[in-house]
Amino acid sequence: MANRTRRLLLASAALVAAAPALHAADTATIPGNVAAWVAVAPAIGTPSGSKAVAIVVHMALRHRDELKQVADEVSKPGSPMYGHYLTPSTFRSEFAPAAEDAAAVAAMLNRAGMSEITVGPANAYVSALATVGQLRSAFGVTQKTYRYGAMALRANREAPRVPAAMAGKILYIEGLDDTTFLKQPLHRSVTVGAAIAPANVAGATVTPPPVAASNPSPYCDTYFGDLKATLSTKPGVYDKTMPWLICGYTPAQVQAAYGFDKVKYDGAGVTVAFIDAYASPTLQADGNKYAKNHDLPSLTAANFKQIIPTGIYDVPAAQVTNAYGWWEEQSLDLAAIHGSAPGASIVYVGSTDNGVALTVALLNTIYNKQADIITNSYGNGGEAVPAADVAMEDQAFMTAAAEGITVLFSSGDDGDLSQLNGVASGSWEATSAYVTGVGGTSLGVKNAAGNKIEYGWGNYRDLLADATVNSSTSITTSGLTTTTAYGLTFADFTFYSGSGGGISLLEAQPAYQATLVSSALATTLNEASGDTVTLPTPMRVSPDVAMVGDPYTGYLFGETFTIAGSKLADSGCTKSTATTEYCENDIGGTSLSSPLMAGTVAVLNQARLARGKAVVGFANPLFYSIGMGTATNYKAGALNAITPPTTATAVLRGYAADLNEVRVVTINSVPTLIITAPFALQVCSAKICEGLDDVFNDTSPGYNDVTGLGVPYLPNLVKE
Repeated sequence: MANRTRRLLLASAALVAAAPALHAADTATIPGNVAAWVAVAPAIGTPSGSKAVAIVVHMALRHRDELKQVADEVSKPGSPMYGHYLTPSTFRSEFAPAAEDAAAVAAMLNRAGMSEITVGPANAYVSALATVGQLRSAFGVTQKTYRYGAMALRANREAPRVPAAMAGKILYIEGLDDTTFLKQPLHRSVTVGAAIAPANVAGATVTPPPVAASNPSPYCDTYFGDLKATLSTKPGVYDKTMPWLICGYTPAQVQAAYGFDKVKYDGAGVTVAFIDAYASPTLQADGNKYAKNHDLPSLTAANFKQIIPTGIYDVPAAQVTNAYGWWEEQSLDLAAIHGSAPGASIVYVGSTDNGVALTVALLNTIYNKQADIITNSYGNGGEAVPAADVAMEDQAFMTAAAEGITVLFSSGDDGDLSQLNGVASGSWEATSAYVTGVGGTSLGVKNAAGNKIEYGWGNYRDLLADATVNSSTSITTSGLTTTTAYGLTFADFTFYSGSGGGISLLEAQPAYQATLVSSALATTLNEASGDTVTLPTPMRVSPDVAMVGDPYTGYLFGETFTIAGSKLADSGCTKSTATTEYCENDIGGTSLSSPLMAGTVAVLNQARLARGKAVVGFANPLFYSIGMGTATNYKAGALNAITPPTTATAVLRGYAADLNEVRVVTINSVPTLIITAPFALQVCSAKICEGLDDVFNDTSPGYNDVTGLGVPYLPNLVKE
């Protein structure tokens, strides 16, 4: 019971501890500003009082209940208000915080000695640069460093106190802890290695790109199954003859798979924004090389712009490795949006890091209404965020809905999260009731016509034992590598990656999910230990929809790297300058799924505008009202259900660095016996358990917590 309580605490909304010092009558406590993880994290140190910290004081919107009602009504098909969105000026006059309240907060921060104080659009927030010492004195909180997983994070254990006049007006003080730095990009590459900085990174005005580190498979499929290898020994329950992984789909292949090529719309007249931390200095140049290689329109001032802070290209040395991961994300996002909706205008919104600056970038994009669609390819890896953070972001997402902006979030790349967090759940922000969470699939495009197979994304991997690769079509092997435990011998399959999704412990079930999401999914909390808790009320479940995300059936994208000087590491690259090269490699993750869905909504919006209809705005009520097409015919409906394969399915992945190293990678199927160490042995009753993503999520018929309602087919979707 103690362990279960601990895990529930980590996943639940934040607890608020009593403030230890300030109790003056002229101050008030701001609830929900303590992260739940702090209650169970050991303190390991005390940060220096002079340590610089960026903070954002988020203001509570006025008349939030009325705003929620507006957001619901303008988003609900069949409502008299459907599509009658608020203008930004109407939102500001009716719901934005008062200018004098934001000014009072700015004055409060100034009196505390903070600097770089800025009032955000619509008076939604006030940002500042502070020190740890100033946070302690200004808000009456402690500041300690805590061990959270493998990270050392600064946090407060007490609810902050502010002048009593600000009670009910300040919602959340972001930056009192480091929780926001848990946000990470959600892409997976199986060919590009870890990003390494070149030797000359220190002191550079513009941070140079990472050193190329490719390790591709010597064999791969252009179309699913067009190149297969026969193994001398059958690998367990999997076929003796198996396809290799996909080389990386082109935009044309993905367009054919989802029917983009079968409609006359390309997203023209619609603006899509994507938000990430940092900013790749070669993003537009890479995007144009990619466009030229794949017959897409050039990116010019007419269809592409970047909104980024000054000095962002000179990354502090301590942040370079982190920045490289986000640069890769930006290149992927741009390639996916442009490749799926080549007529759309695209805006990149960057931030100086993945802390409060990332939140500011998101809020600025919403409150300044800089796009019709916003795609976000990052997440928290669970829901261990302060309750006030949830309230702050939800009010922004409600604002987006009220103004007709579609907000998309990737659902995650680590399956049900049970092995990481102890409980199976979705991941914030994809679990917000006012965003569209986008899950991932494994996509097998069979030919140029777009004929395909498609399953929920969930990869387990095992090496072939005693392998000798004779050719692309022949491998000598003694079978899979095995382990003996519990008196049993079974293959060494381990979970690698899969579509995130599952129940939320932060958000109640929204009305649009009540009919199609089963009670079991909405009320069952599964723990890694095998225990099950039934929740008293239905909760939000993510994702809502899905598109390709499996990196083994991934997508080509292009990025600039520093030349490594190794034929292997530099494979797939073309020299650009004396020190850099442009490389195209395959990639996946729900970071691919979300921008592809953004392109999908852009095409849908263009079609709706052409018929005199309003743009989609918050898409979930429409998507759930559409329902699901049959899983046996991906052309049957506008959204088509995803179910498991009927037989054990896997692909082969080779390694150019060692031609005799080969993995068997499962496609949406779990071997009969696996160890979920250090928790339990997973035993399946059948010889293969199809549809499981990690341990608890599955692709049962109907809505599921891996792929949601399913995947779009554009010829039918544009009719909605």
